Amino acid sequence: MLAGILVAVYVYAVLGDQTWRHPGADGVVYWGVDLSRLYVGSTVGGANAYLYSPAFAQVFWLIGHVPREFFVVGWTAFLAGIAVWLARPWPASLLVLALPVSQDVLIGNIHVLLAAAIVLGFRWAGTWAFPLLTKATPGVGLLWFLVRREWRPFAVALGASAVIAAASFAVAPQLWFDWLALLRRDGGTGGQYLFPRLFVAAAVVIWGARTDRRWAVPLAAMLALPVVWMDSFAMLLGCVALGPRPDRAVQVGPAPRAVDTAPA
Repeated sequence: MLAGILVAVYVYAVLGDQTWRHPGADGVVYWGVDLSRLYVGSTVGGANAYLYSPAFAQVFWLIGHVPREFFVVGWTAFLAGIAVWLARPWPASLLVLALPVSQDVLIGNIHVLLAAAIVLGFRWAGTWAFPLLTKATPGVGLLWFLVRREWRPFAVALGASAVIAAASFAVAPQLWFDWLALLRRDGGTGGQYLFPRLFVAAAVVIWGARTDRRWAVPLAAMLALPVVWMDSFAMLLGCVALGPRPDRAVQVGPAPRAVDTAPA
């Protein structure tokens, strides 16, 4: 815990990280999307670049009608609430991950939302549409269902994504062609490492599926991100939400034998 706090203090106070000076920087990009020129000049890591699917942009085009200041406050509070919800099994994890979580919440990126979608996806598989239609490659986590032969949630995840994508495509087909073109031409600053990371991520999911470790899925999804930034590590809150509960006693040895109290 102390190490996480010290790292955050060092980055903000000593290195002079300016994240806190630009609240909602990434969120404002979503809020201000222009559907008429959605991907014009967009590159991974570029200023004010929109990189997700048209479906996400179309939703935010509606949200963009609220005042900017109201959006920034509401979006930041929403992300902070999601982070706290994910950390419920181990609240101290917010201190361990103080730097990435604070950066993700402050700039308004979606890593904590990706983690939440994955956590909820074990109960409502349709939430996998969110990772698939935003950063896309974290969808490697769906291997969990394939390895475990859980065909229904796998089908629901793909089906929900397909329905949303089809509705979005029907409204603005050219935007989808533009997005696919962007994905083909720009792997970002870490694009050369994407395929090795996808391989490792797939191995982590398969291992987790075979050993019944759900927390491996958000870890693998983070490894599979198109580019891994410092705030990307906020996705590890998904591991906290799905991991062992620290308040549960670990039983060592065989379970105690039940005592028959029935009358003879």
